[in-house]
Amino acid sequence: MINISSSPTTGGSWTSLQWDAISSSHRLQLLQFIEGAGKASIKELSAWTGRAGTSLYPHLEILEAAQLVAVEVEMGRGRPRRVYRPGVAVTWSRNSGGTADSNDSAISLGVQLLSDLALRLRRWGKARVPKSVVAGTDRSAAIVSETTWLDDDQRKQVNVMVDELMAFVRTAREQRRGKRHNVAVYHFPDVTLREARDGVSE
Repeated sequence: MINISSSPTTGGSWTSLQWDAISSSHRLQLLQFIEGAGKASIKELSAWTGRAGTSLYPHLEILEAAQLVAVEVEMGRGRPRRVYRPGVAVTWSRNSGGTADSNDSAISLGVQLLSDLALRLRRWGKARVPKSVVAGTDRSAAIVSETTWLDDDQRKQVNVMVDELMAFVRTAREQRRGKRHNVAVYHFPDVTLREARDGVSE
């Protein structure tokens, strides 16, 4: 999971190098898989993305150059194999001083993540044809999106619940049981079209 509002843990901050590295939806997806799995071989990344391994190397090299991915060589019974792990930049702050550029990049990342989710949902829907998908009634998925009103205390409570849900998700990920699932959680202040046109901020 890519946390847009990450705070610095190792003293580093994202620059244009990191933002440019994830400007590709392919690289963003690869980074999500690697961060989620903890480590992954090219064979695993190929299986998870449905893409040929040779087509992934250029993207992985860009992520490695941006320190978003680190490469290790594991020795097994056969030939040595390259294994990809989250790089140090994954823990760096995405909010470089709260500048307009960094905020815009964080918002663009959020848009990319939601766009990627839309593509995954469409693929899932196609895989289930001709059986229809009814969100909320299908036990294999739950899709809810609502606009509501939250005061500061309620917003903090929502963030606590989001943290608890993601802790649960990470525990499930470590156990690696059942079928792979996508879990997306988001909330952000709503802005009307008129407010956006007028440049009204929070």
